[in-house]
Amino acid sequence: MSAIITYTANPAIDVWAQCDTVVPTEKTRVRDVRYDAGGGGINVARVLVALGSSALPIYLAGGATGPLFETLLKRSISQSEPISIAGDTRLSEVIYERSSGRELRFVAEGPVISAQEASRVLDHVRLTLEQAEPGDWFVASGSLPRGLSDRHYLDLAGIAHARGLLFALDCSGEALRTTCREGRIDLLKLSKSELGELTHHPLTDRASVEASALELVAQGRIQCVLVSLGPNGALLADQAGLTFAPAIPIEVKSTVGAGDSFLGGFLYGLVHGATPAEALATAIKAGSAACLNPGTQLVDRGQFERLGQTFG
Repeated sequence: MSAIITYTANPAIDVWAQCDTVVPTEKTRVRDVRYDAGGGGINVARVLVALGSSALPIYLAGGATGPLFETLLKRSISQSEPISIAGDTRLSEVIYERSSGRELRFVAEGPVISAQEASRVLDHVRLTLEQAEPGDWFVASGSLPRGLSDRHYLDLAGIAHARGLLFALDCSGEALRTTCREGRIDLLKLSKSELGELTHHPLTDRASVEASALELVAQGRIQCVLVSLGPNGALLADQAGLTFAPAIPIEVKSTVGAGDSFLGGFLYGLVHGATPAEALATAIKAGSAACLNPGTQLVDRGQFERLGQTFG
């Protein structure tokens, strides 16, 4: 079974709480406060571990909040590779307003990474991947903090491929465009809006989404495109063609971390011998299971199993 190493450049201490009503300028009393270690690759690793697999998260952390982040991460993952930085690890806050059913999200931009730190990050990743085996997965997921170049993920893809690892990417913006334009990606996870921005096509229906995903694969740099369509399901485009999976009807309590759970579920299926179609179904289950829980709790193994036959 392949190992999975995740990378998170801009992790966050996720804070979730609920209140009755948010009233501007007045004190809002919140309750049931929950703290979790979060961020793209961190969430993917948490999902894999929750499903009974293993993962090694590499992440940047530092400042006054860095030790708290590491303490929170140890609650769910025993082994990790922190890279120390000077700046404070960011906080991400989600407030659930019971009266409206809305989630209010406040996401900090994160620390500033110095040029010296950026160079050290690449060296640390390179050294860590020397312990990996060809065919293992390296998963880069999430936003980039200030100071890291838009070519950062492109550099990481090169490091991973030089070692013979498979490279998965889940990001947005210029970093996404640069990596897709110049790099080689074995698995690219996108939302519908990210796919539209990347291909510059209006995605008005499923047919246009499918055509855009196949277009990316046809360009030759991306082996597999995984597109989440939210309540409309998900699709997979690769050299074999297209695979579609419908959504599972559920009562959604929160969509926080659903995309990361979706990616984690897909990787879980792949490393346990699933076919791409089976892995896509597993991804739908994992993303749906995350939506059953409020805030940042992500996937519960029992809920995941109750949503359908467990793979592996």
